[in-house]
Amino acid sequence: MVIKKITDDVVNTLNKYTQSLSSIEKKHFKEKIEQINSKYKSLIELKKTKNSTQEIDPMFFCFEDLPPTGKEYWFMKFASTEPEDKRQLLVMFGDSSETIKINKKKVRCKRHNGRNGYMTVWCYDDKKNLILDGESLITTNPDNIMASNKHDKIYYKGMFPNYSLNISKKKKEIANLKIIKPEYNSESFEFSSYFKSFAGFALINLYFDFTGILNGEKFTGKCYVQKVIVVGPFVPWYWGRIVFSNGSIISYYEPRIEISVFTHKLSSELTFYDNTKDKKYIFKDLNIKKFGKKNPRWIITANKGKVFISLKSYSSHKFVFEKIGSFTYIEYLSEVTDISIEDCDIDTSKLCSGFGLIEDANGYVL
Repeated sequence: MVIKKITDDVVNTLNKYTQSLSSIEKKHFKEKIEQINSKYKSLIELKKTKNSTQEIDPMFFCFEDLPPTGKEYWFMKFASTEPEDKRQLLVMFGDSSETIKINKKKVRCKRHNGRNGYMTVWCYDDKKNLILDGESLITTNPDNIMASNKHDKIYYKGMFPNYSLNISKKKKEIANLKIIKPEYNSESFEFSSYFKSFAGFALINLYFDFTGILNGEKFTGKCYVQKVIVVGPFVPWYWGRIVFSNGSIISYYEPRIEISVFTHKLSSELTFYDNTKDKKYIFKDLNIKKFGKKNPRWIITANKGKVFISLKSYSSHKFVFEKIGSFTYIEYLSEVTDISIEDCDIDTSKLCSGFGLIEDANGYVL
């Protein structure tokens, strides 16, 4: 009864307030209420559990009605499965609810026929090659999304389970890839979300195969395609995904809170996907150590040391996000120099060469 009385009092007060407004003020007030209601509904939708293939494309090929501190990004990472082939391609574009600086470039996130945002494409092809970097216009349709400026374009299209990616610079084609669901992989996609009150994240991941052309050469392997929506601050994390020549994959994720010398792991897990058996192994007790600065090496252990992986980076690219706070996100391309997994039916001698991406992120930004 008390709650109902308070609600009625609020409604009556609002009604009296709106009656005192001019027609123009009433229209402005109504638009503001509708905007708040739209953002609230969008947040409720993000919190809903998704798990079907019919929900993948509607989430991927759309813009969210982002509330304050909201951000949405699309990530695409491609690694060759040819033995000893270090080539990788990395694609990122996205927008946020407010203006933000990325690598000292001010990105004014306006909405018109699409949204103003940021895009970057870089690859390693015998050497690091920064292909695209800067502001872009992002547009969506039910079966495609494009980030572009006057001369450059990232164009991703299709319907589950078949997609394609085309990248051009100054109207010259850089990459043309066909992206398809693996024939024998039982876990080729995943949804994930976590919200506490009005802050959290929601994402969709696709773990697919690809084949096509990069810089005029045949390029074939495994890819990771993601859309992620974050409401609230970016927090520090370690993330890695290593692709082996036999199609097996190691991935790990460790978001954390860092305040001065205090560090708290929010979660910590390493998974191994055995492509020859279509079987996934999950390991806890993850421990990540970084050595060196210019081309860091990494030692990763899990399961109380029974999983051991040594990696060496050979190229990297850094992003610095600035708004309220500063957040540094570095992508390291790395190769496996040593690996052992005890007490499991995993034959590491059959993995062949392993190359992939390590993400090292620290700081905070709203």
